[in-house]
Amino acid sequence: MARHQIDIWGEMCPIPIIKTQRQLKLMCCGDVLIMETDHSCTSRAIVVWAREQGHEIDEKEVANGIWRLELIKRHN
Repeated sequence: MARHQIDIWGEMCPIPIIKTQRQLKLMCCGDVLIMETDHSCTSRAIVVWAREQGHEIDEKEVANGIWRLELIKRHN
């Protein structure tokens, strides 16, 4: 299991989802993708999208206004 990270600070949808899709193509099933954002709407959009795509995702507000997303790729 490899861990990957992408920068989505200050970005609004659909850019973070596009970046996530591109990164997932480079990852293996079971790998973890870490993302942090300062936009709650971006965090929610990625969570909804990831679940619809069949991936596992955990969302935590790690500081006031900062969300950390940990996505586990579940299929290719």
